[in-house]
Amino acid sequence: HPSFSWSPSRLFLVPIPPFPGPHPSFSWSPSRLFLILIPPFPAVKPRLDIELCPPQQNWTEGQEGTLNCSAKGTPEPRVSCSKDGNSLIPGSIRPVYRAHAGTYLCQATNELGTAERNVTVWVQRASGAGAPGGSGPLGIFGGFGLLGSS
Repeated sequence: HPSFSWSPSRLFLVPIPPFPGPHPSFSWSPSRLFLILIPPFPAVKPRLDIELCPPQQNWTEGQEGTLNCSAKGTPEPRVSCSKDGNSLIPGSIRPVYRAHAGTYLCQATNELGTAERNVTVWVQRASGAGAPGGSGPLGIFGGFGLLGSS
């Protein structure tokens, strides 16, 4: 069920005229003033587009990597990603290790709902490291040869 926050910026004091009557008139009597919550408009469910949250991302071991995943929606969705119960904050920069390889579940949430996307991070060897010939994909299993390492 949608819920709306009670931010003071969305509360309005509104005078309500007496009704019924042949000619409406506004009264500033405290008994005629009401607080009304106005939600932000247009309200839009979260959406994880391919451009903002690519489902395949390539990182290089030993360098810095960023899990790129952001969402569209109003109010602005909160985005979180996790793999095997470990959270990874989208947009934060970190040194890349083989253990980062794998599939992350990214979720974007606002008051209207949640959108999800699986994001697979591939970690490649740094140039010149490991096997002859330089770089090769370590795969989503951290280089155990299950998805082909060179």
